[in-house]
Amino acid sequence: MNFFSQWLNRFGLSPTEWPQEVAHHVQALPFINPEKATALLEFLFGEVPAIVALCDAPQTALLANAYGWCCLAFWQCESVFPALPENYAQYLQAALATPLSDHDESAMVLARLIVEFNAGGGQCGFNKLILEDAATIRESERLNYEGRYEVYLKTQAKYDEYVYFLEHSPDFQAEWQLIKTTYAYFLANKRVLRRSPIPERNWLRGGATGAEFHRPWAQFKAIFDFFCWKYYLWGMDGDQPMLLKPSAVCTPHGTQIFIPGYLSFDAKRDLDFTQIGKLHRARGIPRQGPQRSRDRQEVDDSRRKARAADAEARSLGKKGDERYAYICKKAGILDSGDYRQLRELLSGRKKIRKQ
Repeated sequence: MNFFSQWLNRFGLSPTEWPQEVAHHVQALPFINPEKATALLEFLFGEVPAIVALCDAPQTALLANAYGWCCLAFWQCESVFPALPENYAQYLQAALATPLSDHDESAMVLARLIVEFNAGGGQCGFNKLILEDAATIRESERLNYEGRYEVYLKTQAKYDEYVYFLEHSPDFQAEWQLIKTTYAYFLANKRVLRRSPIPERNWLRGGATGAEFHRPWAQFKAIFDFFCWKYYLWGMDGDQPMLLKPSAVCTPHGTQIFIPGYLSFDAKRDLDFTQIGKLHRARGIPRQGPQRSRDRQEVDDSRRKARAADAEARSLGKKGDERYAYICKKAGILDSGDYRQLRELLSGRKKIRKQ
């Protein structure tokens, strides 16, 4: 299968209608610029096949396939891949447009990490380049984009209670008026204002160094962050407070569950773990448990032994069934005379019985 056909197949696109299908799909992606995504995909299907055909150097093929995987990443969704997949794609796109002798070393390292090491069939290390249920993650992204986390919340009344308190709190209204009056310059033409995000594992607050006060803008941000802390806010939408909601969000490294501090949390009653579990499993996570873990470790051990025996058999010039029989004997694998399972074991697709 040539490069063009291979990547059309991975994307599930038609050989003749792919431009229209691309244009339709990118419009439904909530966190990406459609024009940017379309241009990257048009380069993948319109120009990269010719680049690969004209230059048979392995480095070019490596860069081209790595570029394809980055495009497939943002095609599926944004949140479970390193941010932003389209930035990685643009970087590799520039490398593909560069003469072979001038290739950026870092571009080649990235391409090898994506394609060469411990990758195959959409697997990339322990992580996934092909998701099992990308549509579920895209729907979650759409809800997140709209600030709608209610799908994960069973006890809406707890949230509604604090919305009521905010709407009827004279202190809250007075404080917000104080901030609007004091920092009117920074609020001009800004309908939605968000507090500083809290980094992973909460090592820092505010910016890279925490709250700062050496500039007027920094002073305003520090004070606004404190105001949001007082009332458990994500920010302000005009004069409407954006009260934090319980949420489940896909990140590149896992599924993050957030429980606001005002919520009297009851794990069984407050969150819909059926929905959260569906979101988390959308990556394509295999079932786990003591027996399954032992089975997978045994299969991995058999595969390593089989591949070592295969390399030895090839070095001795063995071919066909003679080669497979040699592998079975050296690796301690049951030799049934039917070597389909052995071929699948060597390719990484299936487990096999030991002797």
